[in-house]
Amino acid sequence: MNEYEIGLNHSMLFAQGVGIGFLIGLERERHEGKIAGVRTFTLIALLGALGGFIGTQLDMSYVPWILLIPIAASLVLAQYRSTATEPDTTTVMAALITYVLGYMLWFAHSLLPAALAISVTAVLYFREELRGLPRKLTRQDILSFFQFAAIAFILLPILPNQTFGPYDVFNPYQVGWLVMLISGISLAGYVALRMLGGKPGLVAVGLLGGVVSTTATTLVYARHSKKISHFANGAATIILLSHLVLFVRIALVVAVVEASVLPVMLPWIIGGLGAGLICLFMLLQWNNKMGVQQFPELQVSNPTELKTALGFALGFSTILLLSAWMNDIFNHTGTYIVAFFSGLTDVDAITIANLKLYALDTINISVTAKAIVIACVANLVVKLAIVLVFGDRQLFIPVMIGFGLVLTGIVSGLIYALSHV
Repeated sequence: MNEYEIGLNHSMLFAQGVGIGFLIGLERERHEGKIAGVRTFTLIALLGALGGFIGTQLDMSYVPWILLIPIAASLVLAQYRSTATEPDTTTVMAALITYVLGYMLWFAHSLLPAALAISVTAVLYFREELRGLPRKLTRQDILSFFQFAAIAFILLPILPNQTFGPYDVFNPYQVGWLVMLISGISLAGYVALRMLGGKPGLVAVGLLGGVVSTTATTLVYARHSKKISHFANGAATIILLSHLVLFVRIALVVAVVEASVLPVMLPWIIGGLGAGLICLFMLLQWNNKMGVQQFPELQVSNPTELKTALGFALGFSTILLLSAWMNDIFNHTGTYIVAFFSGLTDVDAITIANLKLYALDTINISVTAKAIVIACVANLVVKLAIVLVFGDRQLFIPVMIGFGLVLTGIVSGLIYALSHV
């Protein structure tokens, strides 16, 4: 890089440091009796960035830690002179983290400190919800979290990272890692639902329900559309939104598991998502006119339970082996058949299985995209059947229209993608 590019890059890092401090400080400014607010946090992050600049550019790695001493001393002094009845330990810890994040900008990927800053701000902002979370968790929930941690940090590292079985498609370590990925995504939605009490509104329930379980979301609100009059459009909004989250899940899984497939996957993902958003906007406008405010609680089981994780691992391994065998016997037709029947119950497993087969050169990128689309279509058919059987008659029409638009967007995007392969 030339001198101008280097200077611009340094300026961007300092600006990002200021943004990190401002973000966290803005949250701390809201509290009475605070020992540090938005200005102090911004300066702390900026000082951390200066320490990182000096340490990396002048090869003086000790400078950032020397600069940390007066910051720590100032925080201790402010804590001592504070008139608050309780010590503000949270602000002290947040300030120290803010300094380290500013420093990290100079030796870590610049997106990592920003992501951590957002996470820290979220933890600080949702103070009351986090305090009340343990009371909302059952004993089984807590045991499930322990199981998740045991699998992630004890079992996963010792799994063999090599292929076994017919077609050399079964890798225990990769299966375990993928279980952690899917369970982690579902866990985030589950905890959020627990924090919000399950009644945060149409958009929140739809988003979180889509993260946790589209099947549970569809079934619960299809049934609820019969119990509450004039709630059909509200239930349709939740169901449609939960399925739009499914596109985000697929994009995330593809980006993590096999990013090279993204150019072919994104057109139909964006097509389905965009078409669904159009219908969603119309439903939200209608709900605003109707004034829908009553929501049932979405009851779902903890997605990190050991039996759920093992069930996914077994299902994924079976689908992977079956897809490889069917592709060997019936060529691409066999892959599509497996994709359809797998998609009737779960999209994640068949998506990852096809990405894995593509990585092993068992199937090409076109077959991979078509198989995943077939699984998504099969899943939409099942959800539409659930709505038809368990939902109010007024619910079926908006859901059918929404799913129809989504399907149109998917097919259009897939045709475009395959024409440019």
